[in-house]
Amino acid sequence: MSPQGPEGRGALVDGRGCLTPAGFATLSRAPVGRAPADLAGHLASCSRCQERMLAGGTSAARPPASSTPRTPRLWLGVALAFAALLLAVAALILAGRMR
Repeated sequence: MSPQGPEGRGALVDGRGCLTPAGFATLSRAPVGRAPADLAGHLASCSRCQERMLAGGTSAARPPASSTPRTPRLWLGVALAFAALLLAVAALILAGRMR
């Protein structure tokens, strides 16, 4: 494929020259090393298209943040500290019995 402007690539690029879903599909279906050079070159230089490709190539928008923030697992920290304390006590008891 010869280097052409965005208008020469039809439905593979949008008005800004970025890849459309059809452009991402063309790149995804191409064998390794055989993707159209102009599309691969654009993807290599466009951070917007790179983000979209990593997100699945479906939209330019970022996925919505979770409506409920994840709470810290305080119980896990407490349980690990308790287990460490039990292991230390057990080690001291075993060390005392070995004398």
